[in-house]
Amino acid sequence: MYHRVVEREDRRDGDRFVTSVRRLRRHLTWLSRLAYSAVPLTALLGQPAGPGRRHLAVTFDDGYADTLELALPVLEAHATACTVFIVTDCIGGHSRWLEAPHRLLSREQILLLHQAGVAIGSHARTHRRLTQLPDAELWSEVADSKACLEDLLGARVDAFSYPHNDADPRVMEAARKAGYRLAVGGNKLPHQAHHLHRIDSAQLNHLQLLVQVSGVHRWARRQPLPKPLRAAARRLL
Repeated sequence: MYHRVVEREDRRDGDRFVTSVRRLRRHLTWLSRLAYSAVPLTALLGQPAGPGRRHLAVTFDDGYADTLELALPVLEAHATACTVFIVTDCIGGHSRWLEAPHRLLSREQILLLHQAGVAIGSHARTHRRLTQLPDAELWSEVADSKACLEDLLGARVDAFSYPHNDADPRVMEAARKAGYRLAVGGNKLPHQAHHLHRIDSAQLNHLQLLVQVSGVHRWARRQPLPKPLRAAARRLL
């Protein structure tokens, strides 16, 4: 999971969701060397990887303009499929949910991504925490955002990303009823079609990323380690 992509990371920025072009390129290079194939999210549902290959999906939340300007050339150079999740009420505007808002994709830019083969998904209408909304507003966030994108693209929208990774059974059921084939979130709820787990890759170095995608970190956290070693493992893995 990625968010913003920038030419160079500025440590003074304080945004832990920002990824440099160089870091993204290195991630994709190392994953390819280890026989990981990036596929569309929907391809992960019930499709086994071929012999010697392992599948993963690359996603970008929020729909920043730099996804087209900076990330897409890197993705195309590595023949990497991805899904970009759009906050529909903010198309062509800025990420107003942040203290320092950043420019988001316009309608025309979303269409360019779509034409380039990038899958487009919904990140709700307004980027609010869905578990805190009454039923009518929750339904509007998941269903109206889907309709907005399908009208723009002239194509079905199958994937949803929970803003802030905020979901519960009621929210997951709303996503399912709205017609999404899958939804992505954090890792607090069980891994399932409408709550696929993701790795926050934004600030990982390539070794940390490889540990995460291998699942070694989950194995290590289950081991009966002394508390100091367990704490160290959590920091490293």
